[in-house]
Amino acid sequence: MRTTKKALYILCDVEGASGISRANWNALRHGSDLWRSEGRALITSDVKAVCEAANEFGIDEIIIDDEHDGGKREPNLLLEQLPGNVRVLRRPHLPGKARKSFRGQPFGMIFVGQHAMCGGGGFAAHTIAPHIGAIAVNGLRVGEIGLELASFMGSPLLALVGEEAAVAEARTLCPHLVGIPVKSQEKSWFPAAEETHAMIRRGTIRALRERETATGLHLTPPFRFTLSPADGYVFDGKSKMPMRWLVWLVFFRLSKGRLTEHEASWEAKTILRGVWALHCARGFLRKTDA
Repeated sequence: MRTTKKALYILCDVEGASGISRANWNALRHGSDLWRSEGRALITSDVKAVCEAANEFGIDEIIIDDEHDGGKREPNLLLEQLPGNVRVLRRPHLPGKARKSFRGQPFGMIFVGQHAMCGGGGFAAHTIAPHIGAIAVNGLRVGEIGLELASFMGSPLLALVGEEAAVAEARTLCPHLVGIPVKSQEKSWFPAAEETHAMIRRGTIRALRERETATGLHLTPPFRFTLSPADGYVFDGKSKMPMRWLVWLVFFRLSKGRLTEHEASWEAKTILRGVWALHCARGFLRKTDA
C-alpha cells in the first residue's frame, strides 16, 4: 500500500535568528565578514534544530525557502550541515515558487528566523523592504508572515521560531501555533544559539505532535490589496523603473490598480497575482524631497 510522504515546509529568514542583536548587526548583511563568520552559523543552528526534530518525528522530506535578502546566489544556510532529506529552494525567488514545490498541501509549516512587520515592535521589524509601511489583504494587515500564510492558504502553521514580537504577530493569524521565541528586543534578551538549540527541538516536536490543532490562514477571493509607504516615501506614477510597460500592464490593467501619493490599491483573483502586483506597486515608491 502506498503511503503519502510527509513534507514539512520551512520558511527561513535571518533577522529573528538566535544570537543576532545590535551588537553584531552586520551578521545580517549578506556577504559581510560577520555574516560569513557568525550569521550563517547562527541561522543554520536554528534551522538544523527544527530539521533534527522533524526527522525524529518521522518527516520524510523537508523543503526550505532560504528567503533572507531576496535569496542571493550564496545561501544564508550552511547546507553541508543539514540532513540529507532537506531540499533548499534557491534562485530565482519568484512569487509562488515555494508553493509550487508541493503537490497538494504540506504536512505543516514552520517559520524560522522571523521578525515582526513594520511597526510591530521587536528586533529589526520591517515588511519586505524599508520603503514599505503597511500591507493589507481584504482589510487584514499582514507582514511577511501573513503574506506567506496567504500564499499557502489553509496550510497549517505549526510553529514559529524567532523574535518574541514575531511570535505574537503570528498568533493573531494562527492562534494555535507553538511559539518558540529565541530573543526579545523589549526584554533585552538575546541568548546564544547554543542555549536555544534544545529549546527549538523540543518546541518543534511538540508542534508536530499537536498538528491536528494547528490552523492556517483563510481568506476568500477576490483579494483586495492595499499598500502604504513607510515614513519618508510616497508613490509617484511618473517613477522610472525597469520594464515600465510591464509594471503598468500588471498593476493598472490586469489588477485594476489605483495610486495616490499615500496608498496603492488593487484586486486579484488569486494571491499569487496579487503578490506580483504588490512588487509592481513597489516600483512607484520614491523618497520624499524633504
